[in-house]
Amino acid sequence: MAYQTFYVITDWQNLPSQKTALNRTNLLHLENGVKEADIRIVQLDASKLSMEIANTLVKSVNVDTKTGVITVTKLNGAIETYDLDIERVVTNFDVTDEGVIILTLADGTEKSVDIAKFINTFKSSATIAFGMTDREVTARIIDGSVTMDKLDPTIQSEFRQYMIESQNARDAALQYQKFAKRYTIGDSEFEGSETDNAKYYYEGTKQAAETTVTNAAAAARDAETATSQAAIAASKATNAAASANSAAADAQTASEKASTATSQATLASQKAQEAASSERTATTKAADALDSANDAKRYAVGGVVAEDAQDNAKYYYEQSQILKNQIDAAASLVVPQFFIDLETGALMSDKKAQGMRFWLEDGAFYGEAGSEEMEVTA
Repeated sequence: MAYQTFYVITDWQNLPSQKTALNRTNLLHLENGVKEADIRIVQLDASKLSMEIANTLVKSVNVDTKTGVITVTKLNGAIETYDLDIERVVTNFDVTDEGVIILTLADGTEKSVDIAKFINTFKSSATIAFGMTDREVTARIIDGSVTMDKLDPTIQSEFRQYMIESQNARDAALQYQKFAKRYTIGDSEFEGSETDNAKYYYEGTKQAAETTVTNAAAAARDAETATSQAAIAASKATNAAASANSAAADAQTASEKASTATSQATLASQKAQEAASSERTATTKAADALDSANDAKRYAVGGVVAEDAQDNAKYYYEQSQILKNQIDAAASLVVPQFFIDLETGALMSDKKAQGMRFWLEDGAFYGEAGSEEMEVTA
């Protein structure tokens, strides 16, 4: 910091002049000037450059352009030299067919440099394959080379869980398939199922219905026969009465014919009763056939009683089909092969994942089953 002039001298005058009296004001002005000068002297002494440091400063510098030696002379007379070693500067170079660079220095000496020492080699493995196109190195994961132990432990655990669940689903589907067969057509593994299945009840119902129709037709024929015989008997009774009125001699004959007619009428009545009984039997058979049909429907598709909603061949078939679809979905999981794009640093996949998705989070690689199809990048 540069100091500025601050003190104004007093124009002292001799007696008898009274303008510059030797009084307190003039003396304090003098004292303050001396004090400020003292302060500035102390500050200058504190900030001055010491001789010890000043002697280390450079007095002169001389450069020899031929040898490249720099000579530095300091204030204290000390001399220091610095050799730039310009004779070691490369003036020319050449490359041999073996990839060796020959450097020619300024002093004529030569240095050999093997380029191979500066080149990094990339060796492919059973998992990673390296390639080079236009001096660009690429790496890719070989298809089918990523084993379970290369995956994140969480993904390994999930895959193993999926395998267990798929096996359980397959076993359950096979079990439901057996139950579906057992309730549909019967299965020798289930005792008594050969007479307790939808097919058996259907065939029984069909036979009972056919028998009912046959019995009903027979009953109808018997009723028609009885009616016809009753009409014949009535006709013969009329003829007998007419013969009795016209000829007394024929009374005995008429009586016998009347008896015969009465017997035939009784027989006709019995036939009529049998026909009515056959009709009731046919009705009972039809009701039994309807019950058998309902039982067959109950075990085949349900819908007859409340408790058969999930206890029929159709339901077990649908459940086995759902489990089969789940097994097919698990079997169709497509795990993509991943590789690193060395140019962008991105994690890429060679195909889209089917039924799964993958992502990177906090430096870890994750995956889970899902319905999305996506290409993994990060």
